[in-house]
Amino acid sequence: MCNEEKRGAATVLIVDDDGRVLTSLRTILEGAGYRVVESREGGDATEIFRTEHEAIAAVIMGWKMPGLDGHEWVRTMLRIDPGARIIFCTAYEIPESIHQELESMVVGFLGKPIDHQRLLNLVQQAVAADEGH
Repeated sequence: MCNEEKRGAATVLIVDDDGRVLTSLRTILEGAGYRVVESREGGDATEIFRTEHEAIAAVIMGWKMPGLDGHEWVRTMLRIDPGARIIFCTAYEIPESIHQELESMVVGFLGKPIDHQRLLNLVQQAVAADEGH
């Protein structure tokens, strides 16, 4: 997965149906030097990821969005790229059984309101893991 594009600013795909959340995440991440690609819905995000997954170091996605089940979507992303680095960003309670299953599949979970330092730590962790491949 390492390529010339990733050696510059790492690319982060953010997926959330709330424009305020997208703006907040984009502002924080671009301020930290990341390149941001965003989507407000799962189908579009899936296509972005399908075509650009080799250049995407991390994906930050909402858990609940219209027409998108976070549990199924993470599986879709991992079928496209088994090395995908996914961070869930949610204000919703994820059922414990699903949370435990997802722990081995994702980098981590980020609550809303967004803790800027935790966000940057999780993205840095995802990027570092991605660069190791």
